[in-house]
Amino acid sequence: MGTTINCPEVREVELSAQDRAEARDAYVRAFEDQFRNWAGIAKACIDVERDKDYLRLGFKTWNAWLLDAAPASRSYIYIVVGRYKELAADIPHEELAAMPSASAKVLEDVSSTVRRNPEVKSVAIKSKKASEVRAYIRENHPNQHVSGIVERKLKFTTEQWDRIELAFETYQIANPGSSLESFIDWLVVEFQ
Repeated sequence: MGTTINCPEVREVELSAQDRAEARDAYVRAFEDQFRNWAGIAKACIDVERDKDYLRLGFKTWNAWLLDAAPASRSYIYIVVGRYKELAADIPHEELAAMPSASAKVLEDVSSTVRRNPEVKSVAIKSKKASEVRAYIRENHPNQHVSGIVERKLKFTTEQWDRIELAFETYQIANPGSSLESFIDWLVVEFQ
């Protein structure tokens, strides 16, 4: 006997074990495709903003609409919308859509001339890791000064973090928009 799957688009249907497995597989693959489509979601959100669709939907601002439409992924959407706006003048939508978000992030840090370079775009589209894009740019466009990235996971006690956070907030007053990484770099330079 088959298994019942409830889905908003499909009425209750009896499925064979094979059909059930394929339906679940298709659902997960569709989610993965949508999750990877950072350029598509960014463009849709930019279009909602540009055409003031949020007003037609009953919201006073684009931000109010986004908070309602995507409360769990709002921060991510702000990031990819900013990334898309930064790169769209130099890279067509079709190429951005083919590019992993992490590769596109690397291109935010290079000049328009380098972004438009077909070889750079090709590497950004084909590379599975942003580090490969960074390495290619460092090797072929050294004047861009693209640094490698070193990631470390740190564990602070609550007391340590309270002191660090207070110092970082003080640093941000003099350096608005600065990152925790730039703050730590400044500390190291100051105490050398």
